[in-house]
Amino acid sequence: LFSLQPFRDMIEGMRLDLWKSRYRTFDELYLYCYYVAGTVGLMTVPVMGIAPDSKASAESVYNAALALGIANQLTNILRDVGEDSRRGRIYLPLDELAQAGLTEEDIFRGKVTDKWRRFMKGQIQRARLFFDEAEKGVMHLDSASRWPVLASLWLYRQILDAIEANDYNNFTKRAYVGKAKKFLSLPAAYARAALSP
Repeated sequence: LFSLQPFRDMIEGMRLDLWKSRYRTFDELYLYCYYVAGTVGLMTVPVMGIAPDSKASAESVYNAALALGIANQLTNILRDVGEDSRRGRIYLPLDELAQAGLTEEDIFRGKVTDKWRRFMKGQIQRARLFFDEAEKGVMHLDSASRWPVLASLWLYRQILDAIEANDYNNFTKRAYVGKAKKFLSLPAAYARAALSP
């Protein structure tokens, strides 16, 4: 089930980035995330392969791969708020910022407040839901592909933990997963990936 559409859509996402630097709603942001990262998930399923003994439908595996791309991009966005704002870009839903009592000026000011922490908790929670959805599909990939995909999912999800550990300061602190955590995650992911779907 190989399709050129994700490749075309990714190009559309690159074009979008040339002129669009604000997203009014999560629906708009989701579409951007699909274009630049969800497409990667869809492109990789034919390469990774679905396990021959999997009872899951191909559609559910593709949906999980799409969710992983979205989760990764949302994580990039949350990690890079400060860096993006210094380039005049805000990849956060403006309507949700407003509901939290925050403005574009607050983003550019880059000060961690209680309003910002509450807003970030909600954004992180949503990203984690996409990771959870993605994880359901990993075990249905071909056995040779499970470990690297699961390891990358677990490691990327830990960036969200690092944002929390930085007290939601993603303006001046870059969240990352330390070497020790990476080292511990790899064998755990390997053991989990070795199980049958």
